[in-house]
Amino acid sequence: MRLAVLAGLLAFSGIMLAIHGEASKLMLAGGVVGGLLSVSLIGHVLARCRFAMAEEIRSRAMTWWYMVAVFLLALSTHRAVSFVCLSFLCFSALREFYSLMPMKEVAGEKTLAFKDRVAVLFSYLALPIVAWVAFVDWFDLFIIVVPVYLFLLFPIIFVLQERTEGALKSLGVVNVGAMFFVFNLGHCLFMINLTPMLLFYCFTLTEVRDVVAAWLNKGFAQLAATCPDTPLARLLRCRVAAAVDGEKTWAAGFVSSLVVALLSLAFLPLMPAFKYGVLSWPVCLVLGLLIGFLGLMGELVFAMVKQDLHIKSSSGVIERVDSLVFTLPIVFHVIYWVYF
Repeated sequence: MRLAVLAGLLAFSGIMLAIHGEASKLMLAGGVVGGLLSVSLIGHVLARCRFAMAEEIRSRAMTWWYMVAVFLLALSTHRAVSFVCLSFLCFSALREFYSLMPMKEVAGEKTLAFKDRVAVLFSYLALPIVAWVAFVDWFDLFIIVVPVYLFLLFPIIFVLQERTEGALKSLGVVNVGAMFFVFNLGHCLFMINLTPMLLFYCFTLTEVRDVVAAWLNKGFAQLAATCPDTPLARLLRCRVAAAVDGEKTWAAGFVSSLVVALLSLAFLPLMPAFKYGVLSWPVCLVLGLLIGFLGLMGELVFAMVKQDLHIKSSSGVIERVDSLVFTLPIVFHVIYWVYF
C-alpha cells in the first residue's frame, strides 16, 4: 500500500511538471528518483547477503522516498500540498513524543499528570497556527509564536489549574515537545518559502549524515579491535557521551561531518538565486559541517531522552527526525541571515 501511494505521488508530480513544461525540474526529478532507486536496490542486495547495515539502509531509503515525494509535490503543485504533508510530519513526531510519557492521576517521575492534557492540547493547536503563519510568509510572527507566546501560555495554564506539585517537570516536558516538534521541526514549513530546494538540501544531507556516521562507527570499531592497544585505537574508540550512547565516537562524527560538507558542494549548481545572491561554496561547506555536528547532537539528545525514560527505541517518527530537529532551524537561519 505504501509503495503504491509513493508511486502515485511521484507519477503525479512527474505528470504535472511535464504539463507545465518544467523540463529542467523534470530532469532533476528523474535524477533524484533514479539515484534513490539505486540506493534501494543496493539495500535489497545487501539484505540478501545478510549485511549488517542492510536494514538501516532500507529503512533510511523509505524515509528518503517520502522526502522526495514531498519535495516533488512542492515543485510540481501548489505549495499548500507540501505544507499539509510536513505539518502532519510535525504532528506525528509531537504525538509520539507525548505518547512516550503516559498520563497518570498522580504524576510520577517519568510521567505527565492528567491536568497536563490542557497544555498538551494547546501545543497541538499551536501547530496549525505555525503552519498558517508560515504559509502566509509572516516571518516576524513565525519566529516568536512558540518560544514567546506558547512558552508564556503554559505556566499561565498551570497557575489557573492551581498546580502546586510537579509543575516544573510538566512545564519542561510540554515546552520541550513544543520547541522540538512544533518550532524547530516546523522550520521545514517556512523553508519552503525560501525555496523547496533548500528543504531538499537539508533533508538529504541530514539523512546521509546519519547513514555515513552509522557506517563509520561500526567500521572504526572493527578497525580499533584489530589494534586494541595503540594510540589510533584509543582515538577511534573515544566516545562523545558513553553513558548516553556507547557507539557514537568523535572520530566518526568528525569524518562524517567532512563527508557531508563535501557532498553539500554538489548542491551548488542546483540552488536557485536567493534575494541577496547565490549560495557560495564557503557558506555551503560551513552548512555541511554544521549539519554533520548538529545531526550527531540531535541523535544523542534523543538517545538521552530515551535513556531517561528507559526506552530502548521509539521505533517511529522520532527515529527519523531527531537529527532534523537540530539541523533544520540552523540551516534555515544561516541562509536567512546571509541571503535574505
